[in-house]
Amino acid sequence: MKASVALTLALAAALSVAGAASALEQGQDRGEAGTPAPSASTAYRAPDGYRDQRALPDAHDPAAREALLQARGEAYRRAPDSQQTEAELAATRALNAEIVAQNDLAARQEEADRLAHDAALARYQIEVRQTEERAHAEAEAARAAQDQYDRDYAAWMERVKACQSGVRAACAVPNP
Repeated sequence: MKASVALTLALAAALSVAGAASALEQGQDRGEAGTPAPSASTAYRAPDGYRDQRALPDAHDPAAREALLQARGEAYRRAPDSQQTEAELAATRALNAEIVAQNDLAARQEEADRLAHDAALARYQIEVRQTEERAHAEAEAARAAQDQYDRDYAAWMERVKACQSGVRAACAVPNP
């Protein structure tokens, strides 16, 4: 509904600008007597956006801004309820109800999205914590295995040295 109102306003503004430009061009193409000037062409000319060289109103001056909006037909003046017909009041109430319903729907969707995000974040944090714990346990197991390997290798080297020095018992193959 908002889009159709905005589209209608934009179309009305475009038509009024085109009409003003057309009237301006026709006034310039006509001589003093209202007849076409001899050098004027009768073909349609698109409005020239650069033709209007008037200074823009000061954007910080509320009165100038209001005058510009009013000239564009976009000034908003709320009519009192007493000047509106029952159909207009009913249409206004219906539009307001639709806006409230859309806002409520958007709020519920936003809350659902927030809850879904929070749940996904919690799942992610649990997964990260589990992964870190698993990585820590695997690192501890790898260190323990390396330490055991280092002890076994040191014991084997001692047996090799003892065997090479002539201790026959050290040369026997150990039972697993």
